[in-house]
Amino acid sequence: MAHLFETIHSNFFSVLSSPNKKTYIDCIFIIYHAIDTIEDAFQGDREYIVQRLIDYFDEEPGDEFLDIEDDEPARTSRQKAIHVINVLKKNGWLGEEELGDYKTSLNLFDYSIQIIDILEGIQENRQSEYTGEIFTVYSLLSSFAMDEGIGVLEQAYQKTNDILRKLKSLKANIYRYYYDITKKQSKHDLKHLLEKLLVEYKQNFFDSAYYNLKTTDSLPRYKRSILESINRIQNNEETMEKLAAMVMKVKRIEDYNEAFHYVEDKLRYITDSFTALEHLILAIDRKNEQYITAAASKILFFTNQSDDIEGIFNRLFRVIMANKVEDYSRMFNLTQARNLDTQSLYNQRRARIEPVSEEIYFEDDMISDEYRQEKIKALLKNNIYGKKEIDEHVRYLLSGEKSVEAANINLETQEDFIKLILIFLYSKSVGMHYDIELLSKDCKNNDITFRNFKIKEVRR
Repeated sequence: MAHLFETIHSNFFSVLSSPNKKTYIDCIFIIYHAIDTIEDAFQGDREYIVQRLIDYFDEEPGDEFLDIEDDEPARTSRQKAIHVINVLKKNGWLGEEELGDYKTSLNLFDYSIQIIDILEGIQENRQSEYTGEIFTVYSLLSSFAMDEGIGVLEQAYQKTNDILRKLKSLKANIYRYYYDITKKQSKHDLKHLLEKLLVEYKQNFFDSAYYNLKTTDSLPRYKRSILESINRIQNNEETMEKLAAMVMKVKRIEDYNEAFHYVEDKLRYITDSFTALEHLILAIDRKNEQYITAAASKILFFTNQSDDIEGIFNRLFRVIMANKVEDYSRMFNLTQARNLDTQSLYNQRRARIEPVSEEIYFEDDMISDEYRQEKIKALLKNNIYGKKEIDEHVRYLLSGEKSVEAANINLETQEDFIKLILIFLYSKSVGMHYDIELLSKDCKNNDITFRNFKIKEVRR
């Protein structure tokens, strides 16, 4: 196998790390779209591409190029366009071809096209939609016929590979959101967190992949039939021999045993993949719950203004982050401590003594009813935001109705607002008796503006 930099230019990625990388990547996308047609097939007229780049520099003057040669002018829009093309040619992004009649074309290399596709997908936050992948494998194997046997088998193999790749990417996608809210705490406020959670995470995770994976294209629905179809093919000697013969003809493999192993490997891969898919989906479920739990905890932390330890620390952190040069010696008494001797921390072991509980006697007058109610309320505080409590709260809000809009829910206290956020957050969790539908318009409820959504009853 050839080394990567035997295929692509050794300075290929220097364009993406240069001081003018933003300008270069914009120009790369412009060139890519300018020649991404059936007629051009990633081969475009040089003058046409130069004109497209000139239009870009006329609209976006931008910064001066810092990587130009001393004798290379790059002041006008045309000069900048020529400079960009020369840099991309020099670093292996595109090539130039003389067509005759004083015409020159610019061609993107095949590896350039692949990398540009990936970069554009990342920039646009493009996610692979998970629709009907498992059903496609099921349909291919259920209608298996010997006439197109090896073609059907290879399509099923490729689709299975796509399913695994998309599910792995889905798990990595959840981790990226989880990383953002746990590792970048100082950079996110509550508004930004809610925007990521209620809009971006829902669209890129729930809507495009997770919902279909759990409903119409669920694994348990088709797994048994897929494995049975594979077993029928594997256990039929005549079918396996014919498939091996087809492989020898189509793939031009001379050795029969090699062709037979080729078929076996494809079938085994599909079987092993669908057997292991259950564990991968379970890992995705755990990661999703982990993200939702972390997001809920952070929302509760941001909105906590009480006088308990968490609320006090919350306000204290805000004071510290808002005043970078504050003299904190007035708040904290910090001293340096050292262990003078390794034995100084040693505690002699003692025989274990079983404790004997004794009844505590105290007068009822020592604790007032008001104090007792405050303590009970504090103990129950953490339980009002659990999934079970939120599910019960939704049942109370619906009160027999099929659905209710968030705009019509009475939001009087901060606790009501937190519950509304958690209703949205827990809507896709397992075992909940409701679902949400995001509506197209914003609404205002008690001076709070947010994207309106409908809460619908789900019978299980």
